[in-house]
Amino acid sequence: MLMKVGIVGNAERGVAWEKHLRPHRIVQEVDLCHRLQDIGAVDACLILDDSDQNLGVLLQGIRRGLNCFLISDQPTNTSQLETIHRAGKEAGVHIQFSHWPTLAPASQWMMDEMNRPNVLSINKEINHSQLIDPKKEFKHFWMDELGLCMKWINSGIHHIEAKEITIENKLPLIIHLFLRFDNGASVDIRVYTGAVENQHRRIATTKQKVLECDVPSQEVRLGRLNSGGHLYYEKHEFDPSKAAEKAALMFLKSIQMNRETPYTSYNAHQLSLYTERVEQRLKQFS
Repeated sequence: MLMKVGIVGNAERGVAWEKHLRPHRIVQEVDLCHRLQDIGAVDACLILDDSDQNLGVLLQGIRRGLNCFLISDQPTNTSQLETIHRAGKEAGVHIQFSHWPTLAPASQWMMDEMNRPNVLSINKEINHSQLIDPKKEFKHFWMDELGLCMKWINSGIHHIEAKEITIENKLPLIIHLFLRFDNGASVDIRVYTGAVENQHRRIATTKQKVLECDVPSQEVRLGRLNSGGHLYYEKHEFDPSKAAEKAALMFLKSIQMNRETPYTSYNAHQLSLYTERVEQRLKQFS
């Protein structure tokens, strides 16, 4: 099935996303528009919108019966996300959110290689001079990692510990989250904004293997025991520049195959819900 794809939003960003779509043979036509109202009949719609109204635009698209991929920061309005999830089910459309930790090529490979980790340990260090809006960016740093853990482990959370340090109530410096899931898996997430250099590493383990991902380079080391009982590693490399192109293709394939998108409205709603719970825990210990 050849597809017509609409792209809604800023013209410059729209052209960039058009380039990501063009290499795919299933894309027959791309229609760029500034507003959703100007989009005609399309098989899929990419909404490029970082504004506070983006969930409203997404809801309009769903109610028009459009399969939608919202490309923005991860939204946090729990009630609106619940409405979107219900509307999507009623309309029978596919919805994808641009949760890049999940959509990244290395993450997709890791989730295929290791179905459900027993332990996930994530450490992200950032040089504070690179932050423009520290409070907003800091929240999205740990939210993004939480979203990946919830998607990958795919189980309820029954215990949350959270501790945050903010210097003079201005600069968020460090956060440590510990979560235990209903299936016995555990997660710890550390984000630190006082680092000299940026570093970002994820380690996932089961009783059989370990996965270690250097996130900026998208390099993954897969470790397991050889026949002699010694731990050995295989290295797998993924191209970070292909993340957007592959995310668009996954969205289109989900529509074609009539299957769930890699990061659904349910995933987005659950992340927003548990983000609120983490923030409640933070308030208790502030």
